[in-house]
Amino acid sequence: MSGTVRALRAEWTKLRSVRSTPLALFALLALLLLMTVASASGSSFDYGGPEAYDGVSFAHRTTGGDGTFTARVAAQRDSHAWAKAGLLLKDGTASGSSYAALMVTPGHGVRMMADGKSELTAGGGTEAPVWLRLRRDGKRVTGYTSADGRSWQRVGTLTVSGLPAAAEAGVFVTSPQRAVEKRTGPTQVTAHPVPTVGRAVFDHLGFPSTHGSWQQTDVIQPPEADAPPADAVAPSGTLHRTTAGIALTGSGDLGGLGMGGVGEGPGLDLVQQSLDDGTQLAALAVIALGVLCVTSEYKAGTVRTTFTVSPRRGRVLAAKAVVLGATVFAVGLVGSVGAFLIARPYQRENGFEPPLFDNPSLTEPGSIRAVVGSAAFLALIAVLSLGVGALLRRTVPAVVLMFVTVIVLPIVASTTSITLADVVGSATPVAGMAIQQTKQLIDDATTPWAGFAVLCLYVVVVLGVAHRRLTRRDA
Repeated sequence: MSGTVRALRAEWTKLRSVRSTPLALFALLALLLLMTVASASGSSFDYGGPEAYDGVSFAHRTTGGDGTFTARVAAQRDSHAWAKAGLLLKDGTASGSSYAALMVTPGHGVRMMADGKSELTAGGGTEAPVWLRLRRDGKRVTGYTSADGRSWQRVGTLTVSGLPAAAEAGVFVTSPQRAVEKRTGPTQVTAHPVPTVGRAVFDHLGFPSTHGSWQQTDVIQPPEADAPPADAVAPSGTLHRTTAGIALTGSGDLGGLGMGGVGEGPGLDLVQQSLDDGTQLAALAVIALGVLCVTSEYKAGTVRTTFTVSPRRGRVLAAKAVVLGATVFAVGLVGSVGAFLIARPYQRENGFEPPLFDNPSLTEPGSIRAVVGSAAFLALIAVLSLGVGALLRRTVPAVVLMFVTVIVLPIVASTTSITLADVVGSATPVAGMAIQQTKQLIDDATTPWAGFAVLCLYVVVVLGVAHRRLTRRDA
């Protein structure tokens, strides 16, 4: 143990006494933070879509005023995680008119909304079959849910100022478009919207103070003035009577921006976006530091003295790797935290903000993994560079090899083909950058821990080969 401690102390003394060490560490911080500022300030997003959606298949009757409206959603097709089926009180059947709705979704439980401006969420992950109830008292509408129709849980109360006494009351179904993504290049992704058709079966219908027979109306969302024509149009909704109630089909969406899944999509990984460019550029500094950590001793001839004082060459190599890796990790962690904190204000100012985008916090598990993982990536690249330097024993060839592997090859791959980009992103040391991912996107070549494991494997193999060479050849 004393020999190991002496080796660590000796390597720490050598590392901090070399003039290039503070310069390389300063360059690490500067490149990481400056590139983060340039990348975050240069990106922008401008939403040009509608603020609210009101397009549903509506089975309705006219109500005379206040009352309690009940229905059980006996079954619901899982056409989309945000497909909706439930109760609807509405001022007529025109899109955009005032409404109150209580609904169940296949992937997000029970929701209550009013006019695309207010939303309440019921506790638990309820799915059909489920009982729903709306109790109207003037402009105030209260929602309830039940698993058996006897014990009811209150969802909440919303005020619907535009709801007239003679409103349309009924059940509705809606299912939004599904964005089918396709990679058109190494870094290009296009999304093709495909309509989906929802279906729900309703029974135990209780609609007091209503008159007239059930009617089915497609409430159609008006198209945007500058929207391109749709490639595929969803079929009209249908209403079929069953022995116990009705079956309803339909497409479209209901809700306001950021409510009921409106505007939600795969989007961007803002955490990764705040870290990746700066981390990759900072790798330039740690590559140089890692290589020089060993090749400078060969050039100056001091490596013979090192091995004379500490004959166990494997211990010397391990001590160099530990001291170098720990130093780069500590500085890289400071830089990664700073990069994350610097990037977020720029991202929000440039349009990457709720409700269309999430608002990641530094304390979230995914953010912690990405930030700490970025520092670990830089530390491992430094140790890998150390191993390459120990193998080649010459500064220029080792630095060039690492630069090509970590910097040049990813740039070439990103401008050539999807296949090459995926190979580079999953089977080279650059795969370790995947540790920054907090979302799985279509253009991600690998998963966070799998990519990080690839980098670790390279480090282990290179250090193992370097150790073998050190012990079998003279300095």
